Amino acid sequence: MRKKQIFKVAGFLIILSFILWEINSVFVQPATVGTNSRYRAFYKEEPENTWDGVLLGSSVVDRGWAAPLAWHEHGLAMYAMSTDSLPLPFVTNVIEEIRKKQDVKFFIIDLRGLRTTKLELQEFKIRRLTDNMKFSKNKINVLNKSFDYVEKYNKDKSFLDDKLSFYIPFIKYHSRWNELAQQDFKVPETKMKGVYEEAAFGIRKIKRPVVSDKVGELNQLQKDIMTEILEYGKKNDLHYLFMLMPAPMSVNAQGQINAAFEMAREYGQDVLNFNDENLYNELGMEFDSDYYNAMHLNSKGARKVTKYLGNYIAENYDFKDKRGQAEYKSWDEAYELYEQYYETGWAKVKAEGKY
Repeated sequence: MRKKQIFKVAGFLIILSFILWEINSVFVQPATVGTNSRYRAFYKEEPENTWDGVLLGSSVVDRGWAAPLAWHEHGLAMYAMSTDSLPLPFVTNVIEEIRKKQDVKFFIIDLRGLRTTKLELQEFKIRRLTDNMKFSKNKINVLNKSFDYVEKYNKDKSFLDDKLSFYIPFIKYHSRWNELAQQDFKVPETKMKGVYEEAAFGIRKIKRPVVSDKVGELNQLQKDIMTEILEYGKKNDLHYLFMLMPAPMSVNAQGQINAAFEMAREYGQDVLNFNDENLYNELGMEFDSDYYNAMHLNSKGARKVTKYLGNYIAENYDFKDKRGQAEYKSWDEAYELYEQYYETGWAKVKAEGKY
Protein backbone atom coordinates (compact mmCIF):
# COMPACT_ATOMS: atom_id res chain seq x y z
CA MET A 1 0.00 0.00 0.00
CA ARG A 2 1.40 3.40 -1.01
CA LYS A 3 1.92 6.18 1.55
CA LYS A 4 -0.85 8.27 0.01
CA GLN A 5 -3.32 5.43 0.46
CA ILE A 6 -2.17 4.86 4.03
CA PHE A 7 -2.77 8.53 4.87
CA LYS A 8 -6.23 8.39 3.30
CA VAL A 9 -7.17 5.30 5.30
CA ALA A 10 -5.80 6.82 8.52
CA GLY A 11 -7.72 10.04 7.88
CA PHE A 12 -10.90 8.12 7.21
CA LEU A 13 -10.52 6.15 10.43
CA ILE A 14 -9.93 9.33 12.45
CA ILE A 15 -13.03 10.98 10.99
CA LEU A 16 -15.07 7.82 11.50
CA SER A 17 -13.94 7.60 15.13
CA PHE A 18 -15.00 11.21 15.73
CA ILE A 19 -18.41 10.62 14.16
CA LEU A 20 -18.98 7.46 16.19
CA TRP A 21 -17.96 9.27 19.40
CA GLU A 22 -20.49 12.04 18.74
CA ILE A 23 -23.25 9.58 17.83
CA ASN A 24 -22.49 7.58 20.95
CA SER A 25 -22.82 10.72 23.09
CA VAL A 26 -26.24 11.44 21.63
CA PHE A 27 -27.58 7.96 22.30
CA VAL A 28 -26.06 7.46 25.76
CA GLN A 29 -26.80 10.87 27.27
CA PRO A 30 -30.24 10.41 28.89
CA ALA A 31 -29.13 7.55 31.16
CA THR A 32 -26.02 9.28 32.47
CA VAL A 33 -26.63 12.99 32.01
CA GLY A 34 -24.68 14.15 35.09
CA THR A 35 -21.65 12.02 34.38
CA ASN A 36 -21.84 12.78 30.68
CA SER A 37 -21.71 16.54 31.21
CA ARG A 38 -18.80 16.27 33.65
CA TYR A 39 -16.79 14.08 31.32
CA ARG A 40 -17.55 16.28 28.33
CA ALA A 41 -16.37 19.29 30.28
CA PHE A 42 -13.21 17.41 31.24
CA TYR A 43 -12.43 16.46 27.66
CA LYS A 44 -13.54 19.61 25.84
CA GLU A 45 -13.72 22.61 28.16
CA GLU A 46 -11.32 22.35 31.08
CA PRO A 47 -7.86 23.87 30.28
CA GLU A 48 -4.99 21.44 30.64
CA ASN A 49 -3.04 21.27 33.88
CA THR A 50 -5.27 23.64 35.83
CA TRP A 51 -6.73 21.31 38.47
CA ASP A 52 -5.26 21.01 41.95
CA GLY A 53 -6.98 17.77 42.77
CA VAL A 54 -9.83 15.42 41.98
CA LEU A 55 -12.55 13.77 44.07
CA LEU A 56 -13.42 10.19 43.15
CA GLY A 57 -16.03 7.73 44.29
CA SER A 58 -19.73 7.05 43.97
CA SER A 59 -22.75 9.37 43.87
CA VAL A 60 -22.18 10.61 47.43
CA VAL A 61 -19.12 12.49 46.17
CA ASP A 62 -20.63 14.86 43.60
CA ARG A 63 -23.68 15.33 45.84
CA GLY A 64 -21.40 16.45 48.67
CA TRP A 65 -18.86 18.64 46.88
CA ALA A 66 -19.57 22.17 45.63
CA ALA A 67 -16.38 22.97 43.73
CA PRO A 68 -17.15 26.68 43.12
CA LEU A 69 -17.50 27.30 46.86
CA ALA A 70 -14.09 25.81 47.65
CA TRP A 71 -12.68 27.90 44.83
CA HIS A 72 -14.20 31.10 46.16
CA GLU A 73 -13.02 30.54 49.72
CA HIS A 74 -9.54 29.13 49.09
CA GLY A 75 -8.67 29.38 45.41
CA LEU A 76 -8.75 25.56 45.15
CA ALA A 77 -9.51 24.09 41.72
CA MET A 78 -10.78 20.66 42.72
CA TYR A 79 -13.17 18.78 40.47
CA ALA A 80 -15.38 15.77 41.20
CA MET A 81 -14.97 13.04 38.56
CA SER A 82 -17.22 10.57 40.35
CA THR A 83 -19.84 8.37 38.74
CA ASP A 84 -22.87 6.83 40.39
CA SER A 85 -21.79 3.52 41.94
CA LEU A 86 -18.23 3.86 40.63
CA PRO A 87 -16.53 0.47 41.17
CA LEU A 88 -13.35 1.04 43.18
CA PRO A 89 -11.37 -1.42 41.00
CA PHE A 90 -11.62 1.25 38.28
CA VAL A 91 -10.14 4.06 40.38
CA THR A 92 -6.60 3.64 39.05
CA ASN A 93 -7.91 3.74 35.48
CA VAL A 94 -9.92 6.89 36.15
CA ILE A 95 -6.82 8.49 37.65
CA GLU A 96 -4.84 7.50 34.56
CA GLU A 97 -7.50 9.04 32.32
CA ILE A 98 -7.51 12.28 34.29
CA ARG A 99 -3.73 12.54 34.26
CA LYS A 100 -3.70 12.49 30.46
CA LYS A 101 -4.94 16.06 30.63
CA GLN A 102 -4.46 17.26 34.20
CA ASP A 103 -1.09 16.94 35.96
CA VAL A 104 -2.78 16.05 39.25
CA LYS A 105 -1.02 14.45 42.20
CA PHE A 106 -3.78 14.80 44.83
CA PHE A 107 -6.84 12.56 44.86
CA ILE A 108 -9.66 12.39 47.41
CA ILE A 109 -11.22 8.93 47.27
CA ASP A 110 -14.47 8.02 49.01
CA LEU A 111 -14.44 4.37 50.10
CA ARG A 112 -18.17 3.71 50.35
CA GLY A 113 -17.94 1.41 47.34
CA LEU A 114 -15.55 -0.92 49.18
CA ARG A 115 -18.31 -2.48 51.29
CA THR A 116 -18.91 -6.17 50.63
CA THR A 117 -22.48 -5.35 49.56
CA LYS A 118 -21.14 -3.17 46.74
CA LEU A 119 -18.57 -5.51 45.21
CA GLU A 120 -20.90 -7.13 42.65
CA LEU A 121 -20.14 -5.51 39.29
CA GLN A 122 -23.43 -4.91 37.49
CA GLU A 123 -23.61 -3.81 33.87
CA PHE A 124 -24.82 -0.28 34.67
CA LYS A 125 -21.83 0.36 36.94
CA ILE A 126 -19.47 -0.34 34.07
CA ARG A 127 -21.44 1.64 31.49
CA ARG A 128 -21.82 4.74 33.65
CA LEU A 129 -18.06 5.12 33.33
CA THR A 130 -17.00 3.58 30.05
CA ASP A 131 -19.88 4.94 27.94
CA ASN A 132 -18.53 8.40 28.74
CA MET A 133 -14.83 7.71 28.24
CA LYS A 134 -13.12 8.49 24.96
CA PHE A 135 -12.05 5.43 23.07
CA SER A 136 -8.47 4.68 24.06
CA LYS A 137 -6.18 1.97 25.32
CA ASN A 138 -7.21 2.94 28.85
CA LYS A 139 -10.89 2.44 28.09
CA ILE A 140 -10.14 -0.98 26.64
CA ASN A 141 -8.16 -1.78 29.79
CA VAL A 142 -11.16 -0.83 31.95
CA LEU A 143 -13.45 -3.09 29.94
CA ASN A 144 -11.03 -6.00 29.94
CA LYS A 145 -10.54 -5.58 33.68
CA SER A 146 -14.30 -5.48 34.25
CA PHE A 147 -14.93 -8.64 32.21
CA ASP A 148 -12.19 -10.51 34.09
CA TYR A 149 -13.63 -9.28 37.38
CA VAL A 150 -17.15 -10.41 36.48
CA GLU A 151 -15.92 -13.84 35.44
CA LYS A 152 -14.08 -14.25 38.73
CA TYR A 153 -16.37 -12.66 41.31
CA ASN A 154 -19.88 -12.11 39.93
CA LYS A 155 -22.91 -14.32 40.39
CA ASP A 156 -24.63 -12.69 37.40
CA LYS A 157 -22.47 -13.02 34.30
CA SER A 158 -25.28 -12.85 31.72
CA PHE A 159 -24.41 -9.41 30.34
CA LEU A 160 -21.01 -10.71 29.21
CA ASP A 161 -22.84 -12.29 26.28
CA ASP A 162 -22.91 -8.81 24.74
CA LYS A 163 -19.30 -7.68 25.21
CA LEU A 164 -19.04 -5.93 21.85
CA SER A 165 -21.67 -3.36 22.86
CA PHE A 166 -19.39 -2.19 25.68
CA TYR A 167 -16.69 -1.34 23.16
CA ILE A 168 -19.22 0.14 20.72
CA PRO A 169 -22.13 1.45 22.88
CA PHE A 170 -24.13 2.41 19.80
CA ILE A 171 -24.92 -1.29 19.39
CA LYS A 172 -26.85 -1.23 22.68
CA TYR A 173 -28.52 2.14 22.26
CA HIS A 174 -29.27 2.23 18.52
CA SER A 175 -32.94 1.38 19.12
CA ARG A 176 -33.43 4.84 20.61
CA TRP A 177 -33.80 6.36 17.12
CA ASN A 178 -37.53 6.90 17.64
CA GLU A 179 -37.04 8.39 21.13
CA LEU A 180 -34.51 11.07 20.30
CA ALA A 181 -35.46 14.61 21.25
CA GLN A 182 -33.73 17.98 21.08
CA GLN A 183 -32.07 17.56 24.49
CA ASP A 184 -30.35 14.39 23.28
CA PHE A 185 -28.29 16.36 20.79
CA LYS A 186 -27.13 18.98 23.24
CA VAL A 187 -25.81 17.67 26.54
CA PRO A 188 -26.49 20.19 29.33
CA GLU A 189 -23.29 22.08 30.05
CA THR A 190 -21.88 21.98 33.55
CA LYS A 191 -21.20 25.67 34.11
CA MET A 192 -20.76 25.18 37.87
CA LYS A 193 -17.80 22.79 37.75
CA GLY A 194 -19.84 19.65 38.25
CA VAL A 195 -22.21 20.85 40.99
CA TYR A 196 -25.05 18.34 41.32
CA GLU A 197 -28.37 19.89 40.33
CA GLU A 198 -31.03 17.23 39.87
CA ALA A 199 -32.27 16.98 43.48
CA ALA A 200 -30.22 19.74 45.06
CA PHE A 201 -33.19 21.32 46.85
CA GLY A 202 -35.04 18.22 47.94
CA ILE A 203 -35.47 17.55 51.66
CA ARG A 204 -35.91 14.29 53.49
CA LYS A 205 -35.64 13.75 57.21
CA ILE A 206 -33.38 10.85 58.18
CA LYS A 207 -32.37 9.29 61.46
CA ARG A 208 -29.10 10.41 62.96
CA PRO A 209 -26.62 7.75 61.79
CA VAL A 210 -25.05 5.38 64.28
CA VAL A 211 -21.27 5.72 64.14
CA SER A 212 -18.58 3.21 65.06
CA ASP A 213 -14.82 3.38 65.35
CA LYS A 214 -14.52 -0.41 65.54
CA VAL A 215 -11.95 -1.82 63.12
CA GLY A 216 -13.33 -4.84 61.32
CA GLU A 217 -11.83 -7.18 58.76
CA LEU A 218 -11.47 -6.99 54.99
CA ASN A 219 -11.87 -10.00 52.77
CA GLN A 220 -9.17 -10.79 50.22
CA LEU A 221 -10.96 -9.00 47.38
CA GLN A 222 -11.28 -5.80 49.42
CA LYS A 223 -7.60 -6.02 50.35
CA ASP A 224 -6.65 -6.54 46.72
CA ILE A 225 -8.65 -3.49 45.62
CA MET A 226 -7.07 -1.28 48.28
CA THR A 227 -3.60 -2.63 47.54
CA GLU A 228 -3.95 -1.86 43.83
CA ILE A 229 -4.94 1.75 44.56
CA LEU A 230 -2.22 2.21 47.18
CA GLU A 231 0.56 0.63 45.12
CA TYR A 232 -0.47 2.69 42.09
CA GLY A 233 -0.23 5.83 44.21
CA LYS A 234 3.16 4.80 45.54
CA LYS A 235 4.48 4.05 42.05
CA ASN A 236 3.26 7.38 40.63
CA ASP A 237 4.08 9.52 43.66
CA LEU A 238 0.43 10.41 44.29
CA HIS A 239 -1.07 11.72 47.51
CA TYR A 240 -4.43 10.30 48.59
CA LEU A 241 -6.98 11.46 51.09
CA PHE A 242 -9.32 8.51 51.70
CA MET A 243 -12.64 9.55 53.16
CA LEU A 244 -16.26 8.74 53.84
CA MET A 245 -18.92 11.32 53.08
CA PRO A 246 -21.47 11.73 55.91
CA ALA A 247 -24.20 9.19 55.23
CA PRO A 248 -25.77 6.26 57.08
CA MET A 249 -23.84 2.99 57.05
CA SER A 250 -24.17 -0.22 59.04
CA VAL A 251 -21.80 -0.81 61.93
CA ASN A 252 -20.39 -3.85 60.14
CA ALA A 253 -19.70 -1.85 56.98
CA GLN A 254 -18.08 0.91 59.02
CA GLY A 255 -15.76 -1.69 60.48
CA GLN A 256 -14.70 -2.67 56.95
CA ILE A 257 -13.99 0.92 55.99
CA ASN A 258 -12.11 1.55 59.23
CA ALA A 259 -9.91 -1.43 58.35
CA ALA A 260 -9.30 0.10 54.91
CA PHE A 261 -8.34 3.37 56.60
CA GLU A 262 -5.76 1.41 58.59
CA MET A 263 -4.28 0.07 55.36
CA ALA A 264 -4.10 3.61 53.97
CA ARG A 265 -2.28 4.87 57.05
CA GLU A 266 0.25 2.07 56.73
CA TYR A 267 1.12 3.46 53.29
CA GLY A 268 1.47 6.97 54.72
CA GLN A 269 -1.77 8.18 53.14
CA ASP A 270 -4.35 10.39 54.86
CA VAL A 271 -7.90 9.57 55.93
CA LEU A 272 -10.94 11.63 56.87
CA ASN A 273 -14.14 10.03 58.16
CA PHE A 274 -17.14 12.35 58.18
CA ASN A 275 -19.19 9.69 59.97
CA ASP A 276 -18.05 10.87 63.37
CA GLU A 277 -20.10 12.39 66.18
CA ASN A 278 -17.65 15.23 66.75
CA LEU A 279 -17.58 16.06 63.05
CA TYR A 280 -21.37 15.93 62.81
CA ASN A 281 -21.49 18.55 65.55
CA GLU A 282 -18.70 20.66 64.06
CA LEU A 283 -20.37 20.60 60.65
CA GLY A 284 -23.72 21.49 62.18
CA MET A 285 -25.38 18.60 60.37
CA GLU A 286 -29.17 18.74 60.48
CA PHE A 287 -30.55 15.32 59.67
CA ASP A 288 -34.03 16.66 59.14
CA SER A 289 -33.00 19.05 56.35
CA ASP A 290 -29.50 18.34 54.94
CA TYR A 291 -30.42 15.29 52.83
CA TYR A 292 -32.67 14.79 49.82
CA ASN A 293 -32.94 11.02 50.34
CA ALA A 294 -31.75 8.41 52.80
CA MET A 295 -28.17 8.53 51.51
CA HIS A 296 -27.41 11.73 49.63
CA LEU A 297 -26.79 15.29 50.77
CA ASN A 298 -28.81 18.10 49.25
CA SER A 299 -27.10 21.39 48.34
CA LYS A 300 -27.47 22.67 51.90
CA GLY A 301 -25.63 19.65 53.31
CA ALA A 302 -23.09 19.80 50.49
CA ARG A 303 -22.29 23.39 51.39
CA LYS A 304 -21.44 22.38 54.96
CA VAL A 305 -19.22 19.50 53.85
CA THR A 306 -17.49 21.62 51.21
CA LYS A 307 -16.72 24.38 53.67
CA TYR A 308 -15.17 21.93 56.11
CA LEU A 309 -13.28 19.92 53.50
CA GLY A 310 -12.07 23.07 51.76
CA ASN A 311 -10.70 24.39 55.06
CA TYR A 312 -9.13 21.01 55.81
CA ILE A 313 -7.33 20.93 52.47
CA ALA A 314 -6.19 24.55 52.74
CA GLU A 315 -4.78 23.97 56.23
CA ASN A 316 -3.12 20.60 55.61
CA TYR A 317 -1.84 20.79 52.03
CA ASP A 318 0.27 23.28 50.12
CA PHE A 319 -1.81 24.53 47.20
CA LYS A 320 -1.33 28.00 45.79
CA ASP A 321 -4.29 30.36 45.80
CA LYS A 322 -5.02 30.93 42.10
CA ARG A 323 -7.84 33.43 42.44
CA GLY A 324 -7.38 36.37 40.13
CA GLN A 325 -5.41 34.45 37.50
CA ALA A 326 -6.79 34.84 34.00
CA GLU A 327 -6.79 31.13 33.16
CA TYR A 328 -9.17 30.51 36.09
CA LYS A 329 -11.83 32.99 35.01
CA SER A 330 -14.29 30.14 34.44
CA TRP A 331 -14.01 29.24 38.15
CA ASP A 332 -14.99 32.79 39.15
CA GLU A 333 -17.93 32.60 36.77
CA ALA A 334 -18.88 29.21 38.18
CA TYR A 335 -19.02 30.64 41.69
CA GLU A 336 -21.26 33.54 40.62
CA LEU A 337 -23.64 31.09 38.94
CA TYR A 338 -23.49 28.73 41.92
CA GLU A 339 -24.36 31.44 44.46
CA GLN A 340 -27.29 32.62 42.39
CA TYR A 341 -28.43 29.04 41.86
CA TYR A 342 -28.15 28.20 45.56
CA GLU A 343 -29.90 31.31 46.88
CA THR A 344 -32.67 31.24 44.28
CA GLY A 345 -33.30 27.52 44.77
CA TRP A 346 -33.71 27.67 48.53
CA ALA A 347 -35.74 30.87 48.34
CA LYS A 348 -38.18 29.02 46.10
CA VAL A 349 -38.35 26.07 48.51
CA LYS A 350 -39.13 28.40 51.41
CA ALA A 351 -41.71 30.29 49.40
CA GLU A 352 -43.47 27.01 48.66
CA GLY A 353 -43.51 26.21 52.38
CA LYS A 354 -41.38 23.07 51.98
CA TYR A 355 -38.63 24.25 54.31
